[in-house]
Amino acid sequence: METTGIIFLVVIFIIILTVSDLQKKKHYNSFTEVLDGDVLSYECQRTGIVIDTKQRTIRFFDKERDKTYSYDNIREINYTLSEGGKFYDNGTLKGMNNAAIANWREQLAANKRSG
Repeated sequence: METTGIIFLVVIFIIILTVSDLQKKKHYNSFTEVLDGDVLSYECQRTGIVIDTKQRTIRFFDKERDKTYSYDNIREINYTLSEGGKFYDNGTLKGMNNAAIANWREQLAANKRSG
């Protein structure tokens, strides 16, 4: 009886660790894209860019820095969002399938946005 109880507690402990790890991954890979009037912003993992066409400013920020530039101070902008918006699986077949579908949908949305 004691052995069964110990095995049960170990299994419950492993399940709790697995669920908490999956929730951390979901939060870690989340991103937001907002278009609010004259303001377009992208944010992922507390790093992002905000473009305000009315104020004519661009703001770049991350965990440690926050800087806003006026359009007059910018000659050109080059950036790549190669990992932004990608979803990663949790090792199961269902998770890999869901990640592939989510990445495919994000690629379609990016293609629509770019014309």
